[in-house]
Amino acid sequence: MPYQQYNFKPQTFDAQKKRPDLRLLYISHSSYDKTWPSVLLLSGCGQWQKSQKESAYHLYCLDKTGTTLVQEPYEPKEGTDQKLIKELVDALQEKPARDGNQALLSNGISIKTYTLENGLLTLNLSGEYGELARPQEVLVRAGLVRTFVQVPEVERVTLLIDGDPLKDSKGREIGTMTADSFLENSGREIYQYQYATLTLYFANEAGDHLVKETRRVPYSTNIPLERVVVEQLMKGPKEDGHYAVLPDTMNVLSVTTSDRIAYVNFDKSFKDSALSSVAEQIPIYAVVDSITANCKVDKVQFSINGESDVTFRETMKLNQFYEEDLSYLEEKDT
Repeated sequence: MPYQQYNFKPQTFDAQKKRPDLRLLYISHSSYDKTWPSVLLLSGCGQWQKSQKESAYHLYCLDKTGTTLVQEPYEPKEGTDQKLIKELVDALQEKPARDGNQALLSNGISIKTYTLENGLLTLNLSGEYGELARPQEVLVRAGLVRTFVQVPEVERVTLLIDGDPLKDSKGREIGTMTADSFLENSGREIYQYQYATLTLYFANEAGDHLVKETRRVPYSTNIPLERVVVEQLMKGPKEDGHYAVLPDTMNVLSVTTSDRIAYVNFDKSFKDSALSSVAEQIPIYAVVDSITANCKVDKVQFSINGESDVTFRETMKLNQFYEEDLSYLEEKDT
């Protein structure tokens, strides 16, 4: 069945009209590239030329556990950008045929429509996309963007859910993305996540002691666990009688570790928006005790916008190293 002709100047396409008999290509795991430890890479077999210098295209799906983005070689059948986008949309909505891999678009998720204008490809996804768990959503998003930016005419990708812009966990619009949108500061790509059971410390009702709770959380393997701990503290407690120690409007600028010392850099809202309902030591030691409990860290130093010569509240000087101190733990938790 031949493709219908489309006019990209720009135009909205109905992605539900699927081309029949479109198949994904696979090769064995023996071709896995060990230089990419967090990605299951299958070597290319297609000879489609994105440009005169570049070789095979790839499609993406999730592995059988749903925690790893799998790259599979794909040989397009169409030779123009316009038709290739349609072909890739159809291919992503096909189920992988072997090895137990999961389709990138599964559980009823589909690309309803799409437009291409001035290098920006806008994909309008069905409402089921919004039901994805956060870690898996990031993987699916990365797979979608990386699939379509292979097309020479596509420079950027933006996602909609039933016509509304995709937003992050804080309600902010994700906006346009490129392949580089899925690189951590280390330059490694986000392609896998795992689970950790964390011990976290929050404030008691009086705000003068710490209380402990544990939670199991998924996180990208390329994000430092120290940062994951801080971000979980910012999300606040889940148990009754436990209270926040960090403002949820605060931003973590960086978290790095060297010689078993964690360096935590907050924006100025850590100081400006500090919770007045808790004693000044509590936010500091909630972070310190949580990081040292979960990570290979002995000490923590804080900074605000990169400056450590700052005093938090009245007496907590940030230019010193803080070590675990469980004396602030409420007696029933000791």
